[in-house]
Amino acid sequence: MIPINHLAVFMMLAFALLLGLVLIGLSALLGRVKPDPHKLSVYECGVPPSGSPRNRYSVKFYLIAIFFLIFDIEIAFLFPWALIVKSQIPLGHMVILEMFLFIALLLVGYIYIWKKGALEWD
Repeated sequence: MIPINHLAVFMMLAFALLLGLVLIGLSALLGRVKPDPHKLSVYECGVPPSGSPRNRYSVKFYLIAIFFLIFDIEIAFLFPWALIVKSQIPLGHMVILEMFLFIALLLVGYIYIWKKGALEWD
């Protein structure tokens, strides 16, 4: 027997799945399909594409994306911690030390990638 709390979640999940399938089915049945060469051509920001789509990108694009994710995750960890500190809940010295170690570790990583030149565009 499913508890009543879980039943509501399963009903909402079933409704969302059913609604998604119904809308996809209606779109497939009622949608107009009139392909022409202009609609099927490649479109990039209003500019005709130049060169092959198989060109290699520099590794620096991927590095910048990874750095962005790392520092974005840092903010995701720092924000709740800052809210707890602001709420005047008594925290032990260990919690503050852990946060400063976390920030120091990220700072060391940032200095390392800066010294390696990964943030410079050539």
